[in-house]
Amino acid sequence: MTQEEIQEFKETIATTIMPIVQYMTEEQIKNTIKNVEKNNPELPEGFSNMLYEQILIMKYNGRIS
Repeated sequence: MTQEEIQEFKETIATTIMPIVQYMTEEQIKNTIKNVEKNNPELPEGFSNMLYEQILIMKYNGRIS
């Protein structure tokens, strides 16, 4: 991913996902991501792990890096 794509990815998480997951536990977030991955086999390998990590970073830092 280019730096621009990474920034866009983080902004998308911040605006669309964070409002939903901000009050969820880590286990709830992980289970939700697993369900999405299961229902969308076309997602690239490792995408769910990357998404989970970014969500946690944003959740606990409270901002986009």
